[in-house]
Amino acid sequence: MITDVEVIVTRETQPLTQAGFGMPLILATHAAVPYAEYTSIADVAEDYPETTAAYKIAARVLGQSPRPSRIAMVGVEYIDDPTTLTTALNDLVQTHNDWYFLLCDQQEDAVITALSGWIDTQKKLYFASTDNLNLAASLESENTVIMYHDDPTQYPAEGWVGRCAPELPGSITWKFKTINGVSAANIKAGELAQLHEDGGNSYIRKLGVLQTSEGLTTSGEYIDVIRSQHFIEARLVEQVMNLFINSGKVPYDNSGIAMVVAACESVMKQATDQGIIARDDDGNGLWTVTAPRREDIPASDIAARKLDGVVIEATLAGGIHSATIRVTLRY
Repeated sequence: MITDVEVIVTRETQPLTQAGFGMPLILATHAAVPYAEYTSIADVAEDYPETTAAYKIAARVLGQSPRPSRIAMVGVEYIDDPTTLTTALNDLVQTHNDWYFLLCDQQEDAVITALSGWIDTQKKLYFASTDNLNLAASLESENTVIMYHDDPTQYPAEGWVGRCAPELPGSITWKFKTINGVSAANIKAGELAQLHEDGGNSYIRKLGVLQTSEGLTTSGEYIDVIRSQHFIEARLVEQVMNLFINSGKVPYDNSGIAMVVAACESVMKQATDQGIIARDDDGNGLWTVTAPRREDIPASDIAARKLDGVVIEATLAGGIHSATIRVTLRY
């Protein structure tokens, strides 16, 4: 058939991959096992014998309520050299990087210290269980979370990840959470206070309820703050990249600059909806996005097609972890 009109359709609907913030990776050290993702402990058992520490960690993570919908696992042959693990992780993130929480079946101080150093090069969090009350003080890492327990093979830190990983960044505080299958740590009040001062955490019974303590990274910052920061950074990159990829051109004029601002605003609205950003009394998010106008931008930046000067300011919502209530009684 002869036709004068030809229609060629090109679909540009594939979204840019978003960084995940809910999937744990369990780094096993009993043997080399290829990277895989699992949705049930029965599936894990096909690759990791029930006697292995990796299996027990997976069972602790998947035994929580709520729990992650899936976990990732990879096995590395480990013989007393922590650099074996960091090298394996450097290789892994080149091909499999859609995970956020790092867990490992090795609990020695040297391994925890090495993995803490590695995680500081990433936008991820590393959780470790230890029976060393002094370890947290030596790390000073924003991305490392230490949970003290006199029996770390109960894997309390790993269970903590299982309990909180499914929750959206900003929607919870990591304090006050009950971990299924873990008993209270044997820790004195003075030791707990010093542990918190050092940026560590423990698992305690308070008013009859088993619960996680302060919810800190070893830098002293709260876990939810660091996770929220990572979330905002990743989503800003993704939204602006989506704008560049899906637009024929973002013009270097005030309308194009406004498009970049709008992409940033969409992320801040999402962050507000998730509870990361505080709201005013009218329910508006306490954030602003500002950018220069084209006429105020150096000609050299315009020639280089570089937009500088987009500024986001926001107030974190935070969370209430304690309260003082004053009572006056009168006749």
